[in-house]
Amino acid sequence: MDKKRQMVFNLNNFLLAFSEILNSKKVAYIALNLALKYDFSSEKLSDLCSYSLICDLKKDDIKEFDFLNSSHIEDKTFLDIVNLSSTICKNFDFSDDILNQKLSCLEFVKNLNIEDKLKETFFDISKKLSFWLDLQNDSEILIFIYSNLADFTKALDFEDILKMTTIFHKLQNPNSQILKYSFTLADYFNFEHKDKQIFLIASSLYNIGKLYKYESIEEIYSYHTKRVLNQIMGFNDICSLCFKVEENLDGTGVFGLVAKDLSFKDRLLICLVKYNNLKESNNHKESINILKKESKDGKIDKSIVEVFEEILA
Repeated sequence: MDKKRQMVFNLNNFLLAFSEILNSKKVAYIALNLALKYDFSSEKLSDLCSYSLICDLKKDDIKEFDFLNSSHIEDKTFLDIVNLSSTICKNFDFSDDILNQKLSCLEFVKNLNIEDKLKETFFDISKKLSFWLDLQNDSEILIFIYSNLADFTKALDFEDILKMTTIFHKLQNPNSQILKYSFTLADYFNFEHKDKQIFLIASSLYNIGKLYKYESIEEIYSYHTKRVLNQIMGFNDICSLCFKVEENLDGTGVFGLVAKDLSFKDRLLICLVKYNNLKESNNHKESINILKKESKDGKIDKSIVEVFEEILA
């Protein structure tokens, strides 16, 4: 592995971190139970899990993800399994009253217009009470998923990871310009390839916590961003940048970090997020004037604001 151009990556580990946001963990659980009865290969099982976790995304976006074999996602049985699993999860949440939900779900599947073999396979896996009880327990679902998947961890180029993280970024704000600004700044400061890519990936994920449907409370967003990214193998540096975007040099931010706790890249992304947010309702000059005031108040780095004024116009 070329550590300057690649990082260790596992697609299912990556997607499971976002599964709570996408509400897709149960879909993967049901799909894997079905696929095991069809004797899918280990590669196909892995791709099935990945596809299930993002099955509600646009098809063109799904194709950007690093599947082991792209032909799997064109296979009819593969897609039928995912579609059935997704349909069930959209109609039943399995959060409580599991025995009554079991009966309703079985009747629901019985009346679906799907292939007899798939229907019979679902009835087969549903005979075990543990199948239904696991649907109430995220930790049991995770244990099941990881115990039935082979480890396809590999080295992946930073650019390929950025393609995938950008899709999640656009889910939160499809009109965001922050990645464009990030490219400009990384080149201006002449970041080395690895540093540039990590900064870009962080710029694409800093707002991931906003996909949780809570009130507009930045502490909650930052907390969930940190919680999601901490689950992803190899994302320590990216997570460190992302969760600090609501910090201020004077310690008045979400986590109370002060200037000595914030690296140059931390400060740069903090300023960039503020600028990007301001630009949604202000022009460049107005945004810079607001940032200048914040720098005078000791909240952000004055020298970075001066750079923004020059190169982001």
